[in-house]
Amino acid sequence: MLMTQGLTQIHDKKGYKFFCFSNIFPSNNMHRGDLKSLIISSPNEKIIRAFERQAQQIRSDQSSIMIGNMTFILDRFEVFSLNLPDDNVRMITGTPIIIRIPRERYLKYGINPEIPYNYIFWRKEHPIEMFIEQIEENLKKKYEEFTTKPVVEETILSKIKFRKQISNKIPLKGDIQTIIGTLWEFDFHKKENMDLLQFSLDAGFGERNSLGFGFMNLQ
Repeated sequence: MLMTQGLTQIHDKKGYKFFCFSNIFPSNNMHRGDLKSLIISSPNEKIIRAFERQAQQIRSDQSSIMIGNMTFILDRFEVFSLNLPDDNVRMITGTPIIIRIPRERYLKYGINPEIPYNYIFWRKEHPIEMFIEQIEENLKKKYEEFTTKPVVEETILSKIKFRKQISNKIPLKGDIQTIIGTLWEFDFHKKENMDLLQFSLDAGFGERNSLGFGFMNLQ
């Protein structure tokens, strides 16, 4: 859907791509004729408008949409903004968050795998502080690259609750790779990080957002 008006490079560029998407929902068993939804989010309005134009073209041509090995007909679409509430903000993961810990950091926390990997996926048996440090650093880097403004807050997360660990197999670089993701609930103090939190809701948390990981919902 990004193959329009100079945006073809976004999905293939290295580094952060600043868009994310949800799972197809409701997530119960699918049958012919079922009505399903998919949400695409981005802090970049150009990306959202590119999706909108493509959706309009699909409706006009009455084209079908392939997602994996499933075929869908676009019934309707809507462009909307989801703004943060006035009080404290709570977000819940709609799709697993992927966090990779580089070697120098996991060694600092006393983790010594049998093979000295360049990075490891954060798992539930690892220190929670390692997850927080890495995810806050990732979010700050994404925000600063996108906005060119520095993040002044040292701490972003005020309260976190681990929910579940998930293993997924995805195609990457011509191979099938196993990745470890986790599901969470996050609480934030909005007044201190309003712009950053709005960005995180739109861009997604953690890594591989353009593959649909780290999609966030307000709770």
